[in-house]
Amino acid sequence: ALTLAIVAKTLFSIDLEAHAAEIEAALTTVLEHFNRLLSPYRALLTRLPLPSTRRFHAAAAVLDRLVFRMIDDRRKSRQDVGDVLSMLLVAQDTEGDGAGMTDRQVRDEVMTLFTAGHETIATALGWTWYALSQNPAVEAEMLRELDCVLGGRTPTALDLPRLRYTEMVFAESMRLYPPVWAMTRRAVADYPVGGYVIPAGSSLGMSQFVMQRDPRFFPDPATFDPLRWTPAATADRPKYSYFPFGGGPRLCIGEIFARQEGILVLATLCQHWQASLVPTARIDFQPLITLRARHGLPMIVSRRTPRPPNHWPKEVVDV
Repeated sequence: ALTLAIVAKTLFSIDLEAHAAEIEAALTTVLEHFNRLLSPYRALLTRLPLPSTRRFHAAAAVLDRLVFRMIDDRRKSRQDVGDVLSMLLVAQDTEGDGAGMTDRQVRDEVMTLFTAGHETIATALGWTWYALSQNPAVEAEMLRELDCVLGGRTPTALDLPRLRYTEMVFAESMRLYPPVWAMTRRAVADYPVGGYVIPAGSSLGMSQFVMQRDPRFFPDPATFDPLRWTPAATADRPKYSYFPFGGGPRLCIGEIFARQEGILVLATLCQHWQASLVPTARIDFQPLITLRARHGLPMIVSRRTPRPPNHWPKEVVDV
């Protein structure tokens, strides 16, 4: 609900607190349905009156009602508040007839931003808290940084350059648990790879989950080690050995927003709260559109009081 509220407020200037639970449930149903699109029988599966298909259409209707109402309210207000929704409503086709976007076109863009801006960052934060709960030394070093830099206050974007270790924790989490675990691209020309030629027009599948655990680029890849992200450690690493946001001309447009949001949310919450995994929890991957935990990530949350800088030893990690 937190990341949903952040996306709604920062991109669309709306407060969704009253609808958060309903929207979360609807988004989950829609994402689970999209996983069926990978099936060779997807055309048939989406037409059969199965219970899962009915749940999908009901969930999509919930989201449509919300988004179309949001669009209608903004059009009627005739206000340009400088957010993404206002930009979409005034956008024109400069290469065609100059027409603006229809409500359905705006809805499609809004739903893409909602899903990408909420689901991926929520998944990334969940896995990060899991990783911290399993690596107490890493958690302690991150808390040292937060206490020394922030002293219990709420962080702002101006603090980001000084939260270097927290940034590396988030980067390492997305290495081991990339929210977008696989992606596809189409070859624009014949291309030789390893003695084979990939024909132009071929559809290629690439997995961040596989590449980012390759021991050629990440020694002892199953170990959660934020120090992989020091300047010295990354200097000779191939550029696309790590691509949680994709790369090239189709690099995720929200990369900077997502990184900053993740670091600031971690810094805000971890100063005051610590999470430990429920001892009986079973952690299995559920690779849907995003990499979820099949049984969730049940945590025991306890309050924490930020400590003064002199509490921490002077020896710190050089990052």
